[in-house]
Amino acid sequence: MSGILLPGQEKQPSSSGIELPKGFVRRREEANVTDTPAETPSTPEAESAPGSTASESAQPERQAGARGNNLLFPPNAAQVQCPNCGTVYVIPVFTIIDLGVNPELGPALLSGQVNMAICPRCGAGGALNAPLMVHEPAHDFLGVYVPATGVDDAQRQRIIGDLMQTLMRKLPAESRRGYMLQPKEYLDWNRFIEKLWEFQGVTPEMLRRQRDQVAAIQSLVRLADDEGALNIALERYKSLIDRQFFSLLDRLMMLSGSQGDSEGLKALQTLRRALLEKTEAGRELKALQDRIEETVRRIRPNATREEVLNILLDAWSQPDGESVAASAALALAPLLDYQFLLAIAERLERTTDPQVREHLEKLRELVLTVQEQQRAAQQDAAAQAQQALQAVLEAADVEEALRANAHLIDETFLAVLAANIQRAEQSKATAAAQRLRKIYDAALQIMQEQMSPELRLINDLLNAPDQKSQRKLLEENRRLLSRDFIEALKELEQEFRERENRDLADRIKSIRAQAALML
Repeated sequence: MSGILLPGQEKQPSSSGIELPKGFVRRREEANVTDTPAETPSTPEAESAPGSTASESAQPERQAGARGNNLLFPPNAAQVQCPNCGTVYVIPVFTIIDLGVNPELGPALLSGQVNMAICPRCGAGGALNAPLMVHEPAHDFLGVYVPATGVDDAQRQRIIGDLMQTLMRKLPAESRRGYMLQPKEYLDWNRFIEKLWEFQGVTPEMLRRQRDQVAAIQSLVRLADDEGALNIALERYKSLIDRQFFSLLDRLMMLSGSQGDSEGLKALQTLRRALLEKTEAGRELKALQDRIEETVRRIRPNATREEVLNILLDAWSQPDGESVAASAALALAPLLDYQFLLAIAERLERTTDPQVREHLEKLRELVLTVQEQQRAAQQDAAAQAQQALQAVLEAADVEEALRANAHLIDETFLAVLAANIQRAEQSKATAAAQRLRKIYDAALQIMQEQMSPELRLINDLLNAPDQKSQRKLLEENRRLLSRDFIEALKELEQEFRERENRDLADRIKSIRAQAALML
């Protein structure tokens, strides 16, 4: 359960600070879900960010080892204003990406998440019309996209020359190759991305099918509440609905959720439920999901690493076992730690069955991938929180800026704020620390406003000093107590047991017992 605020929960922020922007805006016809842009009502215009108005000591500090500092060519920051609602916010803008040095940027680039401006308040926006040079040494490729509009040929060549000089200054002499002397030029963004997808074994035909699937989703979601019209449309799009279609749908749902588009998310969820029942691919996926849930349910809260390993190997040996075991493993991510890797290594040492060894090796690769994804997700969340904090610090009206970024105010944002407060206090920057504390209090208030009454009660109960205070809170909020509330506490208890936070899990168990007696 998200939204639980625990006292003393402070994490070191792991993103770089904000730099002065450069570059300009580009418009695309569609906004990208995977590689294909989706329609947006408007595209924000980039402005040069004014000099920081906040006290320098109050700015989020750059962290050594942060993701931004690990990039050979870190992004600049651009301040943009949404033309739809007027919200001003800050976004990162890349001008050069070297996939040989920073391969972790590849998925974001291919899925259309690089150089995008999406308003945190209303969701309007699109892709920035900015030049981008990409180096892929594994395929002897150096390409540069410069928009066809807004610049003449002389300006285009000057932009490419500047990017080339920047690239060569950073690359060591032994990494320079002949193909770099003549970078491939692209005026069309889709052609540029198609070339990069080629290196992944994805053909233009496959990309076109994916675009058709995105268009089908956009059409079907408008019919989700009209069963008759939906059935007719499903016949038309029948050939496009497969597992990849559902993957795209799931990504759209994640995108809507991250942008705070609750209505869009609800419509997509309604469509997904209908497709699970009405399509062959949906029924197959539903059966697979049922098996995944059953596998996860078999794992007790206090299960040992060996027991978890046995259950995953058993799932792997069944039909479609790799998909089931892999998905179950993702659901059990908190358990996939270093000790779990040791359990796999020990099992490999004493196993001679070639099939079991193959499953163990694949499981080990999966665990390593999950761990890397978790680290990347944590770094990305911290970077996003740092950018939001920078925007708040630069805003004339702090509370308005916080509310504009309300969807980003979570435990990570509060942890980044707490770390900045701690550094300001350690450096004796009293005024900066006081300002950051006011922002922290305002952010906490906004976060609590967004919580459901039940979630606010759980937070109050967890922060109560003793059982007497907990009982008083439960008595005062008896109207909120229900079977669903008890079940939510049970799930929360299990979550903290999986994280091996037994003290907190036991406290939740005690609260659950008291609440159950009051039903």
